[in-house]
Amino acid sequence: MRPNRWARARKTGLKLVPALGLLGCGADEGLSPASPRDARYVLSSVVIDADGNRTTYVQTIPSLDSGPFTNEAAIELPGNGVVLAGGRHFYVGLAEEPTWVRYSVTETGAIESTGRMSFLNLGASRIDFGNAYLDDETAVSVLTNPPVAVVWNPTTMEIRGEIALEGVTRDGYELEVWTTIAHKGLVYIPARWSDWDGERIYPGVSLVIVDPKAMKIVGRASDDRCASGGRVVFDDAGYGYVMGDGRNYATQMFANASGGSAPENCLLRIAPGANQFEPGYFYTIPSLTGGRESISELETVTQDTGIAFAKMFYPDKLPPGVEPVNFEFWNHPAHKMWRLHLGSPPTAEEVQGIPFSAIGFEGGVVAGKLYTGESPDGSASDVYETDPMTNTAVLRFKMDGYFNALYELDR
Repeated sequence: MRPNRWARARKTGLKLVPALGLLGCGADEGLSPASPRDARYVLSSVVIDADGNRTTYVQTIPSLDSGPFTNEAAIELPGNGVVLAGGRHFYVGLAEEPTWVRYSVTETGAIESTGRMSFLNLGASRIDFGNAYLDDETAVSVLTNPPVAVVWNPTTMEIRGEIALEGVTRDGYELEVWTTIAHKGLVYIPARWSDWDGERIYPGVSLVIVDPKAMKIVGRASDDRCASGGRVVFDDAGYGYVMGDGRNYATQMFANASGGSAPENCLLRIAPGANQFEPGYFYTIPSLTGGRESISELETVTQDTGIAFAKMFYPDKLPPGVEPVNFEFWNHPAHKMWRLHLGSPPTAEEVQGIPFSAIGFEGGVVAGKLYTGESPDGSASDVYETDPMTNTAVLRFKMDGYFNALYELDR
């Protein structure tokens, strides 16, 4: 979402990172706004004003049943930040400087700032959106300018090394890496390229696989059968699945506006131990959904289950006069969550009990359930809890703004 980070955020209106926010009263303070012993969950929301400017709000809550949640007691943060979590700690990446701030949960439940680390000497201007936490000694932050994977120690808050991401730039396009994940000691970095001014999405799917312990790239996968792949989801046999989602349907939207054509979104697969997409595995999303296209990245509750979720677009739900030719159509409730069983062949079906909504942000995972914010216009969200086994959703709580992130603290 950037050519500059915030200009693109205003243009697209969709969050492309795991989470946002600060977990203290300021970058150097760190007291939870809730009573210390009530700090069981961290909840984040994003409010977008009429000019497209963003504000992130973060608060601690004692229970998911204690809503509705306003932003009155929340910490306010201009723009977008990034957060990782591990153990009793949260690691907050700042948007206005290239700094990670660690917040720790004390024995009494209070949250306090306990460490800082800067990427200023690496040439970064901020903490970027592609980040993964592996263990208490290893985390990876992917920078797009310069293109490098930074390996750092969450315990000592020290940089351990850098892995140059050679070959991940495209002339005329900006690199995006937001759905980076860690899985069984490796880090999977989807590379997307966008040119928002030129209204172009690079027509291909690319994935870089990094071993942070060995400090090296161990694989690269690319495919041109669909565009702009995101998060990898693994099944119980070790296959990794990537959905080319057209950069959240932007490929299709630009084609609609210009009268051109675009490839259908698709599912690709990497076999266990392989570093390339299988030539014989290819399923278009409309072939699985009765003609519906995907408009969000794959999400999963638990890796190695082969169960994923993504929102699908229903053009017939748009109001008269609204067409999918610019990002304004994202603001209307014309999108619904589906569950995908990944395999050969994959299957897809609507999640039962969840409403149509505007395009919002990614969800959160707590205790084996997926939480997503379903919002008709972004001013408030109904947060639904989806059970991946039963494929049913129930309303769990209401909150102000776009639901952005939910974490359970390790007490």
